[in-house]
Amino acid sequence: MTHPSESRIINKILAVVGDKVITQYEVESFNPSRVKEIYAMENEEKREEVLQEYYKNILDFLVEQYTIEIAAEREGVVVEDSEVESAVNDVLNQNNITLEQLKGALEERGMTLAKYKWQIRMDILRSRIMSKIISPMVVITDADVKKYINSHESELDLMDTYELRMIEVKSKEKLEEVKKFLRENSFSDAAIKYSEAPNAKSGGYVGTVGLNQVSEDIAEHLKDANAGDMFTVKREDSFQLFLVESFYSKYHVPEEKRKEIEDKIREEKIAKIYENWLQEHKKTIYTKYYH
Repeated sequence: MTHPSESRIINKILAVVGDKVITQYEVESFNPSRVKEIYAMENEEKREEVLQEYYKNILDFLVEQYTIEIAAEREGVVVEDSEVESAVNDVLNQNNITLEQLKGALEERGMTLAKYKWQIRMDILRSRIMSKIISPMVVITDADVKKYINSHESELDLMDTYELRMIEVKSKEKLEEVKKFLRENSFSDAAIKYSEAPNAKSGGYVGTVGLNQVSEDIAEHLKDANAGDMFTVKREDSFQLFLVESFYSKYHVPEEKRKEIEDKIREEKIAKIYENWLQEHKKTIYTKYYH
């Protein structure tokens, strides 16, 4: 039989969060098997040290959960007791077990039915907070997508690519002759007529390349190039005239890849917005520890 004074000790108030009170009983009931292990320690000094650590961790956790619950209530997001009971019944029906069997299974994991229901409540609550409060605040712009791509280029295997043609001649005079020819003729025709490079017969076609696949001097010209641009690179004994036939931006990704990117951005934004949302509520939720 529990002595009245023992009852008062075990129900000692350890913290208050808004209008919610956290008692020593609630903290010890959170993981009764662990508490039992701690109290069974023979070394009194070690026992007290471990017990205080347990109290701190569980109390901080409960304070955080009650803070979330109060913040959600303020914005009309709640979980009714009947919903929790319904969720428990679903577990019983899906696993074809009785309530007593569920209690036994929970006890083997060091968990009480009350704690299990409490966790179900918080899972439902967090899901609703995300869907009703946080998700509507998330906006993903093209700038967000570009920033993400710039930060994860290698991971996404994305880069700007350029489809090039090239004419190579040995003198500056011949280069000027080529440029004059180009005023009324195509680059391919000019390559076939004037280029001394091995790819002349293909109209000077080089192929599609990325900045990391060409020499630094060519890459420098390509950085700000668009389709239709031409530029000249001086070699030791020749001049190379390049045409950017097509430009494919790393930002123009396939729809499926863009969705993956947006999902990653959404995850990051949701985490940040949720944290800011909770911190704002914490500023006005009364919290006090009594230990």
